[in-house]
Amino acid sequence: MIATGVAPASCTYTILITALATHSSSDVNFVGYAKKYFLEMLVKGMKPHSTSYTIVFDAIACRESVEKAREFLEQIQAKGFVPESKVFHFEETHLAEAMKGMKMYDDLVCNTNDKDVQKVVRKWRTKSDCLYKNLFKMFKALIEDGNADQAMELYKRHVETGMLPMVVPHTCVIEAFLKFGNTKGALEAYWGMLAAGVAPNPYTYTVLIKGLTADPNFSGDAKKCLLEMMDKGMRPNAATYTAVIESFAKQEDEASEKECKELVEVMMGKGFVPNAKAMMEVLKGRPTPVIRRVMNIVLSKLKG
Repeated sequence: MIATGVAPASCTYTILITALATHSSSDVNFVGYAKKYFLEMLVKGMKPHSTSYTIVFDAIACRESVEKAREFLEQIQAKGFVPESKVFHFEETHLAEAMKGMKMYDDLVCNTNDKDVQKVVRKWRTKSDCLYKNLFKMFKALIEDGNADQAMELYKRHVETGMLPMVVPHTCVIEAFLKFGNTKGALEAYWGMLAAGVAPNPYTYTVLIKGLTADPNFSGDAKKCLLEMMDKGMRPNAATYTAVIESFAKQEDEASEKECKELVEVMMGKGFVPNAKAMMEVLKGRPTPVIRRVMNIVLSKLKG
């Protein structure tokens, strides 16, 4: 194209940069070319689309070092390029964290065989507004459940760094797996969250626990997560602990009932007393036998 004297237009550069950055996993040299043409656009007075620099930084985060990212950031800033406010900020002080977030998305796409979840994660990489909506959904839910301190800490972190707290995308991944009926994937995503050093908040546990209880094969995992949540000083809401108790009650066998009663005892031993009235509200609409079994289990321990 260049050899024939045809000058690349802005859209040409965008297509080329996106292709090079997206396929950098097959050839690390593609990252270098993506950066080269991004800078070339700036030299020619063209303003790259937000998608282009997001994808380039994504590729750098996955294939190069923080130092390389810092060098590129300095180069584009020197040429007057400033990322739009609605997209991830790449300030010097938060560069490493930004790269960590980008790499997380790449790992999710590469490490899961769930095509539906892959599609959702790819969308997040170029349309961060989707995740920011979940940030405010999480904030609202924390407030409603009486976790104002965690909510304000979440918001403060976002305001101070200009970035999305990592607990948000990790929790969204768990929700995505559950949405598509992949309970095992959701649990593995939770383990991956812990391995990455990201601390779950009460909303994360609420989403995970209620999702696990939807599959009777994961009742034990739901119970474990509920107790883990309480051990961290977080108080589950009525819908969350009722879901766990109900998951055991639905199994209608003596062993499950015994395990459930033991769970209630452990909860009370940790200073948490189930609210029978709140549980009845949660159970509205359930079959009468299920409601009766759940409440008999709880009331037998409350009266004891």
